[in-house]
Amino acid sequence: MSATAAVMDHHHGKMYLDDAEPSMSPDVSQLLLRAMNCIHKDEAVALDLVKEASRLLRPFRSLAPAQMRARNNTGGLAPWQVGRVDAYIEENISRSIALDELAGLVRLSTSYFSTAFKVSYGVSPHSHILARRVEHAKHRMLYTDAPLCEIALDCGLSDQAHLSRVFRRATGMTPSAWRRFCVKPDVPRLSA
Repeated sequence: MSATAAVMDHHHGKMYLDDAEPSMSPDVSQLLLRAMNCIHKDEAVALDLVKEASRLLRPFRSLAPAQMRARNNTGGLAPWQVGRVDAYIEENISRSIALDELAGLVRLSTSYFSTAFKVSYGVSPHSHILARRVEHAKHRMLYTDAPLCEIALDCGLSDQAHLSRVFRRATGMTPSAWRRFCVKPDVPRLSA
């Protein structure tokens, strides 16, 4: 079976890499091939590579509008609120983001916002922000030579040790180990 025919199980059913956007398929294929090559050496690293491939595919299988409306009807955030919150988190990922800031952004009380956020995203605002910080760190590690201490600050974390704790909790491995296994030698990297 070729890498592009590999199947990823997803909560919406099976997904073929051919379903992904053509520009994304080589990245996903490369991650899956690396996972297959290192599964005998380090199962945790292989699993993390498969998770990363799955994460890259997730935007192409996001919630259908009908599913988003169904969530909205059951106490979640409205689509405009989700968009505003997502944009705000991405724009402010390098600094501390308070719950009351997010609630004010979408004109809700803090307690109602927290409940609606969990309905819409499936996790608490704090957990979601930490996950976004980890994804930002992964992107920086893949495409730059920046030191981990700089990446930690750029992701809104206090220092490299904080990044390591959060990253390990989310991925099962340290940032430096993840970087060693996932850095693509053929991708141009920016200097710090």
